[in-house]
Amino acid sequence: MEKAYKKNKLNNILIIGIIVILSISIIIFNLVLNNKKDDSKNIKSVEDAKKSTIAVLTGSSAESLAHVLFKDAEIKTYNLNSDAMYAVEVGNVKYGMALKFAVDDYNRKRDNALMLVGDSLRDSASGIFFARNEKNKIILPKFNEFLAKIKENGEFKIIEDRWFGDDSNIITFDFESLDSKNGIIVYAIDATYPPYTYVYNNSFVGFDVELVYRFCEKYNYGLDVKAVDFSGMLPGIKSGKFDLGGGGNTITEERKKSVDFSDPVKSSQMFLYAKNDNKKLTISDTVTKIKESIRITFIEENRYQLFLRGLITTIFMAFASMVLGTLLSFVICIFRLLGGKVANKICDAYVSILQGIPIVVLLLLFYYIIFKSNAIPAEYVAIVAFTLNFSAYVSEILITAIRSIDIGQWEAAYALGFGYMHTFLRFIFPQSLVSAIPVYKGEIISLIKSTAIVGYIAVQDLTKMSDIVRSRTFEPFIPLITVAIIYYLFALIVTNLLNKFILKVDWKKR
Repeated sequence: MEKAYKKNKLNNILIIGIIVILSISIIIFNLVLNNKKDDSKNIKSVEDAKKSTIAVLTGSSAESLAHVLFKDAEIKTYNLNSDAMYAVEVGNVKYGMALKFAVDDYNRKRDNALMLVGDSLRDSASGIFFARNEKNKIILPKFNEFLAKIKENGEFKIIEDRWFGDDSNIITFDFESLDSKNGIIVYAIDATYPPYTYVYNNSFVGFDVELVYRFCEKYNYGLDVKAVDFSGMLPGIKSGKFDLGGGGNTITEERKKSVDFSDPVKSSQMFLYAKNDNKKLTISDTVTKIKESIRITFIEENRYQLFLRGLITTIFMAFASMVLGTLLSFVICIFRLLGGKVANKICDAYVSILQGIPIVVLLLLFYYIIFKSNAIPAEYVAIVAFTLNFSAYVSEILITAIRSIDIGQWEAAYALGFGYMHTFLRFIFPQSLVSAIPVYKGEIISLIKSTAIVGYIAVQDLTKMSDIVRSRTFEPFIPLITVAIIYYLFALIVTNLLNKFILKVDWKKR
């Protein structure tokens, strides 16, 4: 057994090493391959884009405009603007569409990897989302009044220069110090959209964040900032989960149908962009960039702390959902064994419904509809959703394993004078665990991986923290491979613990 343990440990280390080596090899190969000139692909124009591929941010004004202007093009959506731009840089997509400031910010950090194509496609203005509720009938006019005043006295220009200049002037905010005598504003932000809303030194910062913070400071409101995916911001505003939403939100007629906007805050232009063909990299340059990527991913701004916080949140949610889901599945099994036809039909319906609804849809239903109250932390909402989903699958595993035990064992126990529960707990259940645990192990691994979607409901788990880091550094490789390895190790530890438990309950393997 000791030799087998050492062999498994060595195999796991070898697998991680292979993952890292293959990942580095792939990125070097892709960069070298994309440096090769191909004249047939180097035509860059708005006309060419009409029948090409275009990368856009999911749910953004760029996506809606792309469908209008480029009806024959293939529109590819990405959850992060930085991912869309990286896809263009490495040649996976030929064109992208974004506001000019976003492309400029990317080029500052990626050595002018992209180039603007043609003239501005559309001038646009951004503002703050406001939910249509009684509370905001008071807040929105005040906010517009505040904007007009700071534009008049020059404070707005100072704020604008701070966030659209270099990083040396960045400041952080003490949200806890705000006087909340007039109430608390729940402010949803896309924390992956610098310089409007992002994370700096483990704090929420940005142009939109400072505007709302200064408003709250002046008018005595508290501020509760929630980081959500941009695609989840508008549904949250519409449902009343959030009062405000920020992140360079473009004012459009379509969005005005669902939410109210503040007066325009910042103007920009929408552009097509493409890979800069003048930018060539050698393998030596690539290795240097990988080293630099490691530094800015973990060391700069203490970003390793974001990964640690995300990991703790992921472990907490996964562990709580696993324990509660297992207990609930056991209760469901007891009902199915001891209950009558009504109890069985209720349990069958429960399992059928939860198995039929995708977990991401279940998560959104619980967060935006069932648990609309802001008093319930998003992490607990996620735990409830994962617990119910997990219990539905595990209860099926358990009941199948229990019913697979030969009925003769029940009869033998009854003949010896044992009661139903005594027979079940002493003889039947331990045997059913032997066949149930290997399948149960797979469900736990699925649960751990499923927690990666909680960024949709303002939970900053490991995957969400990776998104935040990538959006700030524009270095996708190191954060993603780090998250992949951490999830693998997490699942590996849980699997090994369950394997040890199997050895205790399965006498054949002792």
